[in-house]
Amino acid sequence: MIQLDGICKSFGENEVLSSLDLSAKKGKMFVLLGSSGCGKTTTLSVIAGLTKEDKGDIYLDGERINDTPPHKRGIGFVFQNYALFPHLNVYENVEFGLKAGNKRSTRGGNKTEVKRALELVGLDGFENRNPMKLSGGEQQRVALARALATEPECILMDEPLSNLDAVVRERLRHEIAQLQRDIGLTSIYVTHDLVEAMALGDRIAVMNNGRIEEAGTPEKIFYKPENEFVARFIGMKNIFEGKIAALDEDNGVLQVSTGNFDLTTVFVPSSVGTRVKACVRPEEIILAKSDQNTNVRSARNEIAGRIVSISQNGPLMRVLVDVGGDEMSVDITRLAARDLGLNRGDRVLLTFKATSVYMIL
Repeated sequence: MIQLDGICKSFGENEVLSSLDLSAKKGKMFVLLGSSGCGKTTTLSVIAGLTKEDKGDIYLDGERINDTPPHKRGIGFVFQNYALFPHLNVYENVEFGLKAGNKRSTRGGNKTEVKRALELVGLDGFENRNPMKLSGGEQQRVALARALATEPECILMDEPLSNLDAVVRERLRHEIAQLQRDIGLTSIYVTHDLVEAMALGDRIAVMNNGRIEEAGTPEKIFYKPENEFVARFIGMKNIFEGKIAALDEDNGVLQVSTGNFDLTTVFVPSSVGTRVKACVRPEEIILAKSDQNTNVRSARNEIAGRIVSISQNGPLMRVLVDVGGDEMSVDITRLAARDLGLNRGDRVLLTFKATSVYMIL
């Protein structure tokens, strides 16, 4: 297990890590998720011993390692830019990690370790290749093999897929997840990509300004964030301030008034008048034109509005709707947008279930 207690780090007057606490369980994939500049890479660098913390303690399997040299910490590091040596072939690049770490295998020497590492990442037979003549995905596999060859207690990965195209990135992401599960290696993975974090992490920590805003399972982070920052970061575009207007415990619902409209959501122990923030994910909303017949019997929320804009949002279309002075984002497929014949200014009806409304108290 990797544990950080109260880690602080500043560069000049710029505080990068502020009393950072972190706990990554043994044999699991822990993902640090956050935007550029939030302190993710510095956190990895401190754990590896490449950057010296100003304050706080670092533990690996219960042993304090603050004063342990980087090459003796038993930690592998996969860098974003691969960090391969162009004058060495694939074998020599992977072996470099063994030499630098002063590790000697009990199973047949460095040659055995290099071969095993390359087999793990699917590069058996690439030993004599020039790494600069490999594809980006293959180069990253070489970097991963170099880190694995030393049989580290923990492996750190700093946005290792960010320089790859989408198809290769998705394939290699799957391979990393499978490899991590197969060998049960404690891993800390840094990314700014929510999809990547959800696909890889046993636990996810959302970072902001050198602190962890929230840590939990992917499902907890995605569906039940604890604060507005995390909610917005994971894609809850519709967040409305309001207060609890009515409670109906018998039917398991309560009503939130935002001032411009009311929302019905599932009951939670609370009291009338409590200030809350009600969140609705854009993909949870069904959109229909006001003049079309729709079956909304399964939905407890119906809000009328007018389309403000329609824009591309990745594979979906983002429809921005004015709802009584507030704006609500709705994500629909291109096919649905075409079939509905949506245009700016159209009057529409938005429907969604009570279970689609999540409250931050």
